[in-house]
Amino acid sequence: MRLWLLVGAIILALVAFWAFRAFQAGPLLFPPAEATTAQGMAVSDSDWPSVRRDIGGTGWARDPAPKPPFTVLWETDTPGVMLAPPSVVGGLAYISTEEGTVAALDARSGETAWRYEIGTPSDSAPAVSESSVFVGARNHRLLALDRESGQLRWEHNLGNIVLGSAIVVDGTVYIGSTNSKLEALDAATGEPRWSARIKGWVVGHPASDGSVIAAASLGERFITVDPDTGRRRLVFYSGTPVVGGPVIADGRAYFVTNRGGVWAVDPSAVSRPFSRFAYVSKFNFFYWRLLKEAPKQTGSLWVGSARGRVKYSPAYADGILMVVNESGLVRALDGATGEELWEHALEAEVSAEPVAAGDVLLIGTARKTLVALDVRSGELAWEHPLEGSGLSAAPVVSDGTIYLPMADGRLVALSSEGR
Repeated sequence: MRLWLLVGAIILALVAFWAFRAFQAGPLLFPPAEATTAQGMAVSDSDWPSVRRDIGGTGWARDPAPKPPFTVLWETDTPGVMLAPPSVVGGLAYISTEEGTVAALDARSGETAWRYEIGTPSDSAPAVSESSVFVGARNHRLLALDRESGQLRWEHNLGNIVLGSAIVVDGTVYIGSTNSKLEALDAATGEPRWSARIKGWVVGHPASDGSVIAAASLGERFITVDPDTGRRRLVFYSGTPVVGGPVIADGRAYFVTNRGGVWAVDPSAVSRPFSRFAYVSKFNFFYWRLLKEAPKQTGSLWVGSARGRVKYSPAYADGILMVVNESGLVRALDGATGEELWEHALEAEVSAEPVAAGDVLLIGTARKTLVALDVRSGELAWEHPLEGSGLSAAPVVSDGTIYLPMADGRLVALSSEGR
């Protein structure tokens, strides 16, 4: 009898534990707030307003990239090396640097329009809305600067170092931090709306399709939450730390892990009570060959491989997911099925996140070159030497110009010769 009572107590404890984990919603630290402004990302066909251009994190500009031979429109020494790409909106290029400077530069001349000193390094790409520029900093703060003047509008302490970048959706700023949280703040006032826990540091950008906010962490987690309340919808276990931020496009979410795993997940999926317990149990049965087929986690669509360790977020263009591993192997996978479409070996390490513009994928290499691969075939479209140094962050394409943040502390603007 005592043995059965002990077994029953253990089972009840396990049930209570898994129920708690399944229903744990964040928790909500602040009640949902009504939007006080309709401001969102300032997007046109030629803008690049955030770290991966759009709220889905695709890193894809629909406008075509300029082609060689290039002419240097301008180059300028930035106040410190840029650890994140610039954002280009409405004729201004917004930058942040490791010296703690945020600045707006004229996109056609490179002349400084305004600058603001944070006083601490920033690894965060500016996120530009209709009226503000949002930048995270290592002193735990998220700052909102006036887009036209650079004056401080508000700042908020996130509780730990900010290494990732923000996105702005329907009047709300979403950003993660090393406080193992995804935060939502009113874009106009900086007032917190909610805070959702995610195990492990969040060092990449969030992503959204308008109906959910997605984030990933070094704690081997990918989550989606309700954008209004922060209540968790899907909790997905990656097995190894997730690199960078997720991508949401064409009804699917994607992320990559540091060991080269490539995952496609249904962003509308919802974790149910005991779903994790059921998955682990089934996997153990599969491991001991009591099940013939490996189980799938809730929301799993397909799993692929980068065939090597990965440091950077993937790029997504025209239905194709492209990931680059540390050795410089570029793999293109069909976004719907995960089927390999092509491979291209750069034979050089990659120095920054890949981005796409039009029908080419742009990659900075350790050989101090900028490489363009055809998105459809993987063939080399062109290659351009980078004078002085390699890239310190991803290139950005806007209005027929490529903006290159250089590791020697310059920002270079290239356009096609004669443009």
